[in-house]
Amino acid sequence: MTEGVNVSGDQAGFHALAVLVAGGGELALSDEGQLLGVLVEATEGPVVAGLHDRRLTVRGGDEGRSILADELRAVGDMDDGGHAHIEYFEGHFYLGAGSLPLILISPHGGMPRR
Repeated sequence: MTEGVNVSGDQAGFHALAVLVAGGGELALSDEGQLLGVLVEATEGPVVAGLHDRRLTVRGGDEGRSILADELRAVGDMDDGGHAHIEYFEGHFYLGAGSLPLILISPHGGMPRR
């Protein structure tokens, strides 16, 4: 399994990231965390997430980025612990080959309290 990028934050952070992913653009982050920023580019084709100079890059068509944005919002809206793995596999409906796995961690962290 290829190592991925852990994405965590509060509900507002996940929602802001979803808006960025859906619309494209750039976000600088403080150097206190693992990532220095996020760069989202609207291109043709499937979504490919990667890392470059400690910046998360997301490139892909509108439809695929919209689906990823929905997944970010859904994790941000979790009301208990949990996480989601966003990983490419052959035939994936919106991720492209070479996309780095994303591990989206609920604002409540850990596993669900059910």
